[in-house]
Amino acid sequence: MVRLFLSVDMTGSTQFKARYPEGGNWLDIFRTFFTNFPTMFAGQVGLAFLDEEHLPAIEVWKVMGDEVIFVVTPHRAEEVVGLLLALLRTINNYEARHLELLPLRLKGTAWMADFAEDNIEIEIPAMSEEQGIREMDFIGPDLDLGFRLSKFARPGCVTLSFDIADLVLTARNASEASLYLIGAEELRGVMFGRPYPIIWMLESEKDFSFLPWEIDSCPLMAKASSMPPSPRSDIERTIANMQLYLRKMHGVYRARMRLGGRDAAVDLKTGRPAQQHIH
Repeated sequence: MVRLFLSVDMTGSTQFKARYPEGGNWLDIFRTFFTNFPTMFAGQVGLAFLDEEHLPAIEVWKVMGDEVIFVVTPHRAEEVVGLLLALLRTINNYEARHLELLPLRLKGTAWMADFAEDNIEIEIPAMSEEQGIREMDFIGPDLDLGFRLSKFARPGCVTLSFDIADLVLTARNASEASLYLIGAEELRGVMFGRPYPIIWMLESEKDFSFLPWEIDSCPLMAKASSMPPSPRSDIERTIANMQLYLRKMHGVYRARMRLGGRDAAVDLKTGRPAQQHIH
């Protein structure tokens, strides 16, 4: 089973909270975020899938510090695109409604994990005793990837793992999204040390909403603000190069994730499931 993880994190929060060491004004701001953002996201998902028979079943997996992480099991590439667009719209709408006059912004990260292979689900018994409610946690190398990748998320857009970018390109509604290949950065413990592609996503025909001082202080944002969406061929070539590197240098076959099925990540020497891109 392949699950999609969607993280939304608040930037500028550490300095903002430092202004109010006794709590004060920031408590209500963060309470509102953790209460209202999931509700607004659910509303955007409802709009995005208005013509569908079933809505994706999105749940909150974790709340950590100033970050909320959602989990959902998508069944089609088009569903993945729809969820990403709904997340982007929620980020933009929430900023406009609740953060317009505050030094706070929201950034998103999206990644996938296959639980037929190296990743596992763990039921937490202490939280699962009453009323038959099952509280689950998720552990594995693909989960670690997401947390590493979130370091390169920036305000107003969503950072994608290359597995998700690969799926987005195959979707019938791919034209509704714009992908930007910003560069490549080494992520600790990921891809055997090879720099990992940094891919940002916007809604098609939208521009980055970076603020002038954000652009001045971040080379990645400066680059993105002056570049057009990356050609499909550039994204495809980057993904193919990463897959070739894993296969040629480490004997690992990393195929496109198959939603609703089993992801083929196999050690070419043994034929057994492989630790495909994190070690």
